[in-house]
Amino acid sequence: MGKFIVLVILVLGAGFYFPMTRPTLVDATGPIINPAFVWQTRGEMDKITRRLQMLNREGQALPDQGQDFAEWMVRNFQGGSGRDAWGNEYTLVTWADSVGIISKGPDLEIGTPDDVQRAARIQRQRRRR
Repeated sequence: MGKFIVLVILVLGAGFYFPMTRPTLVDATGPIINPAFVWQTRGEMDKITRRLQMLNREGQALPDQGQDFAEWMVRNFQGGSGRDAWGNEYTLVTWADSVGIISKGPDLEIGTPDDVQRAARIQRQRRRR
């Protein structure tokens, strides 16, 4: 029985590794795997928001939304952790007193109920004259 479980884990791992088979496996195992993906994504988003807060506390400029944020993610989160568990880039949103990170979630569309979101408070830097 133990060998069978190891074999299943290896097959699933290989299937998730290759981009062509990943969508099929995600659809088939969604109810089981999505809670784990949400948990993993939230953990990564917590790291991202902590890094943004640290930049803010140090008085450095936060990345702008869009391409600037995507490039910042590549520079600061090596090894694939710049993407959510479903393989999508994170989206940065900013407000007057906070920043937020959004993952599209399992349906791969932003603005739907399954999006995963994290927000963190920041202090806006005062402009010097």
